Amino acid sequence: MLGWPAEDGRTGDAGGNTVTNSGPGPGILAPYLETTHGDYAARYTAGLRVEAADAGVVVLYGRCPRCGCAFTYTHTDRVFRSPRRGPRPAHVPVLCACETGHPGRPAEETGCGAYWNVVVERG
Repeated sequence: MLGWPAEDGRTGDAGGNTVTNSGPGPGILAPYLETTHGDYAARYTAGLRVEAADAGVVVLYGRCPRCGCAFTYTHTDRVFRSPRRGPRPAHVPVLCACETGHPGRPAEETGCGAYWNVVVERG
């Protein structure tokens, strides 16, 4: 029987087998916990879809690497319009923004509490 994944994304069973990149089993919700891990960005980007919504705005469609829930994340890299200075990578902080009711989540929050950074290269 698999248990809830550790923060490093690994889950073990009684036979010593290990499963990686797994979410909770059916009907099991990850408790709310503000946390990050070194492999969250890689796991998130593995199935990520990116769309440019407008100049300076990207919309990320993916699944949280901690809880496995799907969510949409919109990022803008500037508040005021300024002249473009050519292509540049954007370091985007991403927070799980799923609507799932994770146990222990404060009423004013969304998601499971996981966060990570990704780099979006703009042309």
